[in-house]
Amino acid sequence: MNSLKQQFETLGSIIDRIQFRSVHKWLIFLIALGAVFDAIEQYNIGYAAPLLTQQWGLSKTEVGLLTTLTFGGMAVGSLIAGILGDLIGRRITYMYNLGLYTFGALIAAFAPNLEILLLGRFIVGLGLGGELNTGITIVSEFVPTKNRGSSVAIVNVAAGGLGIFLSAAIAYLILGPFSAFLGGDEVTWRWLLGILAAPAVLLWIYRKYIPESPRYLMSRGKVDELNRVLSIFEQNTLKAKKLRIKKFFDSVAGTYEKEKVRFRDIFSAGLAKRTVGLWIISALTFGAQVAITVFMPSVLVEQGFTIVNSLFYSMVINTGGLVGAILSSYFAAKLGRKMVLGWGSLIAFAIALLFGLSQSTFMILLLGSILQLMFMLLNTTTWLYAPEIYPTRIRAFGTGASVVVALVSASLIPYLAGYIFEIGKATGLLSMIAIMYAIMGITTWKLGVETKGKSLEQLSEADVSINGASSTSGKFSA
Repeated sequence: MNSLKQQFETLGSIIDRIQFRSVHKWLIFLIALGAVFDAIEQYNIGYAAPLLTQQWGLSKTEVGLLTTLTFGGMAVGSLIAGILGDLIGRRITYMYNLGLYTFGALIAAFAPNLEILLLGRFIVGLGLGGELNTGITIVSEFVPTKNRGSSVAIVNVAAGGLGIFLSAAIAYLILGPFSAFLGGDEVTWRWLLGILAAPAVLLWIYRKYIPESPRYLMSRGKVDELNRVLSIFEQNTLKAKKLRIKKFFDSVAGTYEKEKVRFRDIFSAGLAKRTVGLWIISALTFGAQVAITVFMPSVLVEQGFTIVNSLFYSMVINTGGLVGAILSSYFAAKLGRKMVLGWGSLIAFAIALLFGLSQSTFMILLLGSILQLMFMLLNTTTWLYAPEIYPTRIRAFGTGASVVVALVSASLIPYLAGYIFEIGKATGLLSMIAIMYAIMGITTWKLGVETKGKSLEQLSEADVSINGASSTSGKFSA
């Protein structure tokens, strides 16, 4: 019998041999659809904030606290989902997270006071934190190697670019043109927070059509289910009646025990500089994006726009984010990750300062759109860059740690941003964002490594040493 390691290699070869088919596209579409709802749910509280401020007398700091608990819940949820994904499977963990944030959305929609609303948003965060991470893991584990990057990028564009744009568009429609039909300003924000219970319908679809990750099934020795899932991809059908199960494996050689990865490994010789740099970059770019996206409607209201107009203009501004998410893969490939992150952060620094000083509607829309473009360009590039700087053995752990850092930042920075907004108005808020990007730019040039044109093996060489694993030539096995 072949060893389990050899069987995993065989499984990878089978997945690559099957190649990319319509069944892969359908499953990616379902995961991307969930990611869109994920992004909408993350940011809808920001669009409800002006009405909540009017009706409940919330301060900017309390609005920031709503976002803090949402993203704080995401950080916790991401860690829980990572554990559950390995224990009970990617598929059921994905559905559990979808159901959890749907439940939280309903609590938030019917909240009688700020305390219950905060509870609902924390539960929303718990679900959101695991949904996107688990979805990306599912996609990366069932697509062929050559399609992995583009497939994960599609999910990221759906979540970051399209989702944020639709979040503003839905808020504009519910709080604007449809407001009278839905009961007026007193209740429309509840519709905005509760309408995202709709993804509960997706649970039935996902339960029926999304299969478990073949790699997870092999790691658990579930050979019958593994053969069924591989047959789905080979025969390009999700219809059970048409499926003829082929025996790809007769048995699995035991269960897979991963080599232990310790926290200190990502701070070992050669990796400490990379990890510190990545953490600073992740915290600043994601924290800045969340803060300005959440407070954008409030910034526009302060500039003299009505609440409805501020939502419409936020939707227009967020088209820049959609463009930025799409452009990120092109620029990162042509210019390199370090160059995009370094120069991009300095451009974002200048745009944030100019935006904070703008008075005319045209300049506010133009600079706001460019700023959102830069947010998404830098965020997406960061998530492309993170896995490339670690050796294979600790790649998932290192990347996951940076995601948690980003989520913790996104939970704390909006609270700080709300406080600065209270005392420094829009100019103070945008100045804070500019300073964050200035620090990010300096960090990128000082601590970042360029990954363009280098294989993962090359990036794992030289001064990278873990527990004395590097050889005398300085190479570390990727």
